[in-house]
Amino acid sequence: MADNNDTNNSNIQYDDFPDYTLIDANIPYREYAPPVRPGNNGQQARPGIPPARGEMMYPPYPPANGAVPGQRPPLTPSPFLPHPVPRPTPPQPPSMKWVYMAAGILGVVLVITAATSGLLFYRQQNATQTAHMQATATAKAIPTPTYKVSYHATSCPFTPASGITEGKDVTCGFLTVPENRDQPHGKTIQLAVAIFKGSGNDASSIPDFYLTGGPGGGVLSDFGPYITSGNLRRITLSHDLILLDQRGTGYSRPALDCSEFTNLENSTANETLTNTQENKLYVQAAQKCRDRLTKSGIDLNMYTTIANATDVHDLIGALGYKQVNLYGVSYGTRLALTVMRLFPGDIRSVILDSTVPTQSNLFTALPAVTQHAFDVLFHGCQINAHCNTANPQVEDIFYKLVTRMNAHPISFQDAQYGPVQLSGDGLASWLFGAQYITRLIPLLPSVIMQINEGNYKLISQYYGYVEYSGGISYGMYYSVECGEDLAFLKPQDLVNAANVARPEIRAGLLANIQDSYDVCQIWGQKPVPSVQKQPVTSSLPTLILSGEYDPITPPSNGKAAQTTLSNSFFYQFPATGHGVFYTDTCPDTIMMDFLRQPTEKPDSGCIAVMPEPNFQ
Repeated sequence: MADNNDTNNSNIQYDDFPDYTLIDANIPYREYAPPVRPGNNGQQARPGIPPARGEMMYPPYPPANGAVPGQRPPLTPSPFLPHPVPRPTPPQPPSMKWVYMAAGILGVVLVITAATSGLLFYRQQNATQTAHMQATATAKAIPTPTYKVSYHATSCPFTPASGITEGKDVTCGFLTVPENRDQPHGKTIQLAVAIFKGSGNDASSIPDFYLTGGPGGGVLSDFGPYITSGNLRRITLSHDLILLDQRGTGYSRPALDCSEFTNLENSTANETLTNTQENKLYVQAAQKCRDRLTKSGIDLNMYTTIANATDVHDLIGALGYKQVNLYGVSYGTRLALTVMRLFPGDIRSVILDSTVPTQSNLFTALPAVTQHAFDVLFHGCQINAHCNTANPQVEDIFYKLVTRMNAHPISFQDAQYGPVQLSGDGLASWLFGAQYITRLIPLLPSVIMQINEGNYKLISQYYGYVEYSGGISYGMYYSVECGEDLAFLKPQDLVNAANVARPEIRAGLLANIQDSYDVCQIWGQKPVPSVQKQPVTSSLPTLILSGEYDPITPPSNGKAAQTTLSNSFFYQFPATGHGVFYTDTCPDTIMMDFLRQPTEKPDSGCIAVMPEPNFQ
């Protein structure tokens, strides 16, 4: 295994962080909207594991698909199914409880892995005895009978962007697979696929397969409309790019959306409820969603990471590819690791961006990673001369603000979505979410200081950009997490986990993970096979990317995954949040070098000259 050189360049300053996110394209920041608990002093809650987040641009920012000032984003129409988690259009205060997008699965950064000409096929190194034994052990726990898989082309469910011709630059279709592979002649489901064609001579060689976050995130609607003729080559790097809406998500049929959460938000938007009342109503909404989905004939136990990984395997074969370069971000890394364990022969190389190891438990980790995220932010400000002078004692001020605002929430007007009432827990959750976004990190100490002084200018500009955008399938979210993490916990485990956080934020964190635990008690999901919770051992060439300021999947996650990946390279990038690719030319260059020769350590010299945050 290999590691990068020391990247603690605290003395390096820089003037303006380049906007690599939009270097070639108008690709907006996208974030999955969570289900919401009923209002408590205007707060809004999210489930224990966060929606995926990506990069963003500074305001003024374009409204999301027809949204107008004073309104939350309207539904994104789908020709097949309602968009997951529809949000209300009437202007009203968001009911924002403790948002802690908990355990990290977030990553809908448009991070597209690709290779340039001269890529070498990875020849049988993945067929080591260890990988074979591990795959066999998993296969014994998960019977794989013979079943039929088919792929048929359809028109794209999204409108291609400028210069992209459907049928030439992009094709779409559905992969049809059994919902339950143990019943090969039973119910089938359809998974939405889009394939963007590479522009180079080697476009037909080894494609790149993108695995998005969530769990429950749809990728076609988030990326498909924003890939243009101007950025196509940069995104695909000359290779075919495969996008898949994982089962239960996006345009795939069925989509396990839970409109019950939005209905709950609408009906309680202006109410002040206790935590006990909130929890009861939230679990009732989840019960209604589960009952509706199961009554429609959906077997929620078939919507798992293992089933997702088998779908990836089936799609690779159905499209006629021998191998792919696999890229995963956030929850997509846990899915990628599962593919590595089950189907190593499908893979030439792997990139894990903002890693969620299979052996980790996202819910018990949440309080610790939250506290770590705040510690990193405040330490970064403290050792920066300008930040420390401009924002003295910002750490103490923040925690005092949480307590004060929990007693007396503040009110302000979001620049795009209208009035907001924000409590201390709401501020903490917003700060946590804002650290996902690399370009926001330098502003965060100033946001805290402004709020303390009664100035809401910055929070008004950026609040909605962190809190609203996109959609997630929460039926899929809970189907994965109830069987994969929460099935292995007891109530006392949650209390013990929360004790590592400072008292000012502890109660909010515990309430959040308790909500998800209670939902899982009624969801009825079976625990995954024990092997799925073990570390993945593999010799596949693997590149692991971590952001120094990533709040939900810190660098320690990547290092934990690396310990059993014998042919891996780990790199940590300063001043970077969640989802490393497309935040700076340095990680992009390292990725390209890796894809050219996956078994050789990429040159990481550029990391040493990457600056720390240019705090405002």
